Amino acid sequence: MSSRYKTLRSGFVTKRVLVSEMHSAGRLGPPFRVLAGHTYREPVQVFNRCMMPVYQMAFRWTGNRLDAEDVTTWVLTDEFTRLDLPRPVPDVDEQLIEAAVAAIGKHWMERYGVSALRWSAFLAGEAAAIWRPSPSLRALLEALPAELRLVTVLRFLRRRTVRQIANQVGVSPAAGATLIFKALAGIAADRGLGPDVDDTSQASELATFVDHLFAKRRPIRFAATAASFPALLAATSIHASIAGNDLPTARFVRSLEEGVTVGGWPAA
Repeated sequence: MSSRYKTLRSGFVTKRVLVSEMHSAGRLGPPFRVLAGHTYREPVQVFNRCMMPVYQMAFRWTGNRLDAEDVTTWVLTDEFTRLDLPRPVPDVDEQLIEAAVAAIGKHWMERYGVSALRWSAFLAGEAAAIWRPSPSLRALLEALPAELRLVTVLRFLRRRTVRQIANQVGVSPAAGATLIFKALAGIAADRGLGPDVDDTSQASELATFVDHLFAKRRPIRFAATAASFPALLAATSIHASIAGNDLPTARFVRSLEEGVTVGGWPAA
């Protein structure tokens, strides 16, 4: 225990237990005292802790509010019927993580033809980090070359169309869409979401996908290639990193809260 803990602290939650008190390592006795294991006892406790991170995880991996709401609703209705409270916090969290990952995978498989095998490559990595906040825009862009960083900023922050970006950098609209595709594929490769391959055949589909994210519409379905799937994930991550985008609406939160009862969460 670091010597910076000079005073008593209360309510510190570790992964497994609730720690009541801490003191510096220089004092006699253990550096902290455990009063009780941290457990969920009522569905409302699970809802209050888990609703926001489940929604933000869903938004980070779908990129739009409608699909994020679908994933969150499925997790917080279907899984709440299986909670069997009281249970330790880590056990419940793990159950909800697995449910959220499965729901997001179902989204990509049904809407974009992504195979279960391809999606399963993310289960032990970034996708399962349900409590991790969305990466910052700066972190996403820092590894890009200057030209690709510029077109990404113009597209996602300035909301310029592909044609406007192409005019600004002096290329054709098709070449502008290709630049944006390459930028997103580079971000995906840097984050370990897939190899940075040289197949830009779905650059126009990706451009339309991003247009729909900006319009807050559910993107249209299409069969994503192995090259475009990582670029799509990079687009959803960038969209989620922009302040305010990954926050649920009050209407949606209220609709979920209405399902929380003393006896549990009723089936949807």
